[in-house]
Amino acid sequence: MKEYIKLFPKPLLRDLTEGLWLPIVGAGLSRNADVPAGKAIPLWEELGRALSEEIPDYPYSGAIDAISSYAHEFSRTRLIERLSELLLIAESRPSEVHRAFCSIPFSLVCTTNFDFLLERQYALGTRYCRVVLDEDQLSLSSKTTELLLLKLHGDLNHPQRLVVTEEDYDKFIAGYPLLATFLANLLITRTAVLIGYSLDDPDFRQIWQVIGERLGRQRRHAYALVVNAKPSEIARFDRRGVKVINLPGSKSKYAKTLAETFDDLREYLSASVIPASLTIEEDPLRELSLPPTAINRLCFFAIPYSLHPFYKQNVYPIVEKYGFVPVTAEEVISPGDVLTPKIEALIERSFALVADVSAPASSSEFRFALSKKDPNRVLGVVEKPESLPTDIANLYYITRPSKSYAKAEEFLSHMDDWFQRLARDIGPKLAEEPLRLLWQKEYRAAVISAITALEIAIRNQTSLSFCSPEKIRGLTSLISQLSELKDFSQHEINKINEWVQIRNKLVHSQQKIGAEKAKEIVEGVKEIIDRLKS
Repeated sequence: MKEYIKLFPKPLLRDLTEGLWLPIVGAGLSRNADVPAGKAIPLWEELGRALSEEIPDYPYSGAIDAISSYAHEFSRTRLIERLSELLLIAESRPSEVHRAFCSIPFSLVCTTNFDFLLERQYALGTRYCRVVLDEDQLSLSSKTTELLLLKLHGDLNHPQRLVVTEEDYDKFIAGYPLLATFLANLLITRTAVLIGYSLDDPDFRQIWQVIGERLGRQRRHAYALVVNAKPSEIARFDRRGVKVINLPGSKSKYAKTLAETFDDLREYLSASVIPASLTIEEDPLRELSLPPTAINRLCFFAIPYSLHPFYKQNVYPIVEKYGFVPVTAEEVISPGDVLTPKIEALIERSFALVADVSAPASSSEFRFALSKKDPNRVLGVVEKPESLPTDIANLYYITRPSKSYAKAEEFLSHMDDWFQRLARDIGPKLAEEPLRLLWQKEYRAAVISAITALEIAIRNQTSLSFCSPEKIRGLTSLISQLSELKDFSQHEINKINEWVQIRNKLVHSQQKIGAEKAKEIVEGVKEIIDRLKS
């Protein structure tokens, strides 16, 4: 990560991790879209001046007045057409700064922009973006992983909903009371973060002022991301209860600075959400306690909740037989229950992913995994091949039985083959990982990784692979079999059990381990594995 994260107060970063940010995107972000050479998207005041030049004998007195006068002089229809031309609606495309912003897994984003740059960028990604313009859309239930894009001022495809003239602004709160109340509630319960914003928006200022009057000192702080802000600019924001995150850099590199900041925030969120979460199952906890750069055995299952019993009963034993650890989003409880950041972090951390793409949410997670992982580690499962979305129809997938699971043999056989291939791929990497971590002075991770490698090695040498899931998952049961293999003494078995206890303490606490003890365990485990192989 860059140095930008250090500029964010810790409470604000905690709000990010807990899903309490309310990003409010203004014209400054649209300004940095990709446009044809020699052209530029105007900011609010520039837009007003451009329109004022077309009004006969008009003395400019502000953007809203100019826009309102233009509509009065030439009609609202002509105003909409001219706005589309000046804002380069047909020619502009999302840029790197839009990519970086939209990569942060927010659940809701507000914007006062009239354009479609955010929607276009979200369409290029893996998450579904649902645009909310009218009050009757607020009552529609949301999918847990979709993003709501609240367009406070409407857009140019909905002229009657557009808030752009004096009359529109005057009628906004009275004309859209539910929308204003919804926004006010968001500003009460979440932390507003202004991006590409100048605080000139009358709607925001009016609602923000009402909240300030009602809540007084209990009102949450809002924050604004500004590049190279002058003291006078910072003071202006501060007078209105908005704290400035002053990003270093020149105004000419505004887009680059913001893009790097968004990438930092995305990386920070991904790295923070798992350590701040609680893991219900023991095996996933052990794997998630490893650093993000370490190789682990996690296999993330993106499956509808109704299919959990089938997968746990029929598929998980196969997964565990080959030394992998299945995990679902429900088994990890994140702060604020931020579902999308948690899912994306789990996908990034996991070695492999299985997604039942019959469900829309799982399809989204399947696409996200493909954008982050080797396709050979991503398996799609479908009930009806003909229902696969066209963009993933050519990728490898297997078909599961529908309704009745009585004839699941072929499906489970394909699943077994896939995990067997996966095990051959990860085997050499897991064997080398403890020494690699030891050399990098990641002593805690080296010990955890070493015991994992030992567990797999013992399993491969015993008949426990064919026992019940409970026995497969019991490391104590595996170790007890060593006395029958290669003449391991009781003293050696006691030593191994001691190492396992040390590993367990490291997983469940912040306890550290010294270099010498870590070296003893890693090298001792390697010696045992070599004996098992001989």
